[in-house]
Amino acid sequence: MIQIPPSAIAQWGAAAVFVTVLLTRLGVPLPSAPLLVLAGSAVASGWLAFSHVLLAAVAAALLGDSAWFCAGRIYGRQLVAALSRCSYAVDSGVRTTSALFERHGEPIVAVSKFVPGLGLVTPPLMGTTQIAALAFFLWDAAGIVAWAAFWLLGDALFERQLHVALMELHLHDATVIDAIAALALFYFVFRLMRRRPPCDGRGS
Repeated sequence: MIQIPPSAIAQWGAAAVFVTVLLTRLGVPLPSAPLLVLAGSAVASGWLAFSHVLLAAVAAALLGDSAWFCAGRIYGRQLVAALSRCSYAVDSGVRTTSALFERHGEPIVAVSKFVPGLGLVTPPLMGTTQIAALAFFLWDAAGIVAWAAFWLLGDALFERQLHVALMELHLHDATVIDAIAALALFYFVFRLMRRRPPCDGRGS
């Protein structure tokens, strides 16, 4: 059982949020939303500053999204096609995002943060379009701020559920870290099961 003292949370909490969100935005299958909810709980307990955690989450997400946007602008549709061939989820997300972008335009960049499967594929796909880099950045920033604030405030929204979950963990001699590790493993396996067989170039 892993115990983390409040002093360690106060010192490294924002850094942990930054690293986790950045890796998630780059495509690593990590559950960043539950971590943000727990960070919000630490904020409510006075261990973390809301502004520090929010800034860490927003900066990490913007950095990851900007990297994918630039990759899409450099490599074009070849990158998006390669990603689509390797994953059913990405392929479906690309089709959905393309249709929504044609219908609603630039605001889809902000909205995509709240739609499962679209957050990761939207930045590289937008890089292949004629959208201006500044417009992408502004809409992306707006969506990220709203997304991060929503989950950081999730402690208030899901207070009862969190209390019950923490009681269950205590009864089974486990901690929040154990739960996050188990959730990350489950999410990683789930993502692997949704992937297509390794890309070998056949049938393309």
